[in-house]
Amino acid sequence: MKTWNDGKTIAIERCVLPLDASLHKGSSGRVGVLGGSARYTGAPYYAAMASLQAGADLAFVFCAQEATLPIKSYSPELMVAPVYSASDFDPVVKEYYDLAEKEDSISVEDFLEQHDTAQRLVDDMVNEIGDMLPKLHCLVVGPGLGRCPLVMKAVARVLELARSQQLHLVLDADALYMMSLPVYRSSLKGYDRLVLTPNVVEYQRLFPKSEDNNGETMEDASDEELAAATIVRKGAEDRIIVDQRQVMSCGEEGGLKRSGGIGDVLAGTLGTFTSWHAILLDREAVSTEDLPLSCWTACCAVKRATKRAFDDKRRAMTAPDVLHHLGQALDEMTRED
Repeated sequence: MKTWNDGKTIAIERCVLPLDASLHKGSSGRVGVLGGSARYTGAPYYAAMASLQAGADLAFVFCAQEATLPIKSYSPELMVAPVYSASDFDPVVKEYYDLAEKEDSISVEDFLEQHDTAQRLVDDMVNEIGDMLPKLHCLVVGPGLGRCPLVMKAVARVLELARSQQLHLVLDADALYMMSLPVYRSSLKGYDRLVLTPNVVEYQRLFPKSEDNNGETMEDASDEELAAATIVRKGAEDRIIVDQRQVMSCGEEGGLKRSGGIGDVLAGTLGTFTSWHAILLDREAVSTEDLPLSCWTACCAVKRATKRAFDDKRRAMTAPDVLHHLGQALDEMTRED
């Protein structure tokens, strides 16, 4: 058991994988990050590096070919794999938008049935990622992903594959936008190894009837499609929600600077903690009901790291500063006194 400065007592062994001499490379977590478009390369880097700084052994980034070289140049620790080419997707997507404008909308599914090249591109992307899923403990989806409709279709199929393999999932950023679309809304219904990480705006998009004008949660805000998911509602106080019921809240003091990339750091940290949950679950040391505790602990760790980074850099604080302090924050939280 461990008591923190805020007075909370938690069972560390239920959310943190112990270290011992018998471990081998990959034993402490293998995290995949699916994101990174031609335009957005920083977000998947922060998520993947956070997973390593939080304690995972290996981090993979699955991204657009155009993002591969920038991300590889950021860090040699990351294994970066191109899974599609934006230059191949872009002209086909333009055809889709042109056809949708002519016909006053057309579904992606109907377009794929009519367009062999589009279908092949989606199939190839799914196959590239699908081959790697059995090697992972967790897949973080969304950082820097973008909103290309064909990429989102491929991602939705990857999520179905991941679910069939009982892989833990963390959905962030553009993956949350995807889950708000009616066509994908029910794709992970009933899946209890799913973590969603919305900020205030993303939460409102996912659950448009969840609050009244005073910000109070409404009684009829339950959502059957996402009821089994663990939701990390980010804010000044991160709230852990299951079936629209708050089960925990992280009251750790964070830094006052809200620089870009901190949400990606949290997504990657959650990737590590959900990987540990997957490993402990396989050992029958925990149950699926312990997943919210893992998410809460990850939130507290990132809050502590942002506070340390802000105390150090003040207004100059950026996401790399949070990464720098993440390991020390976790060590303080988990070290046996």
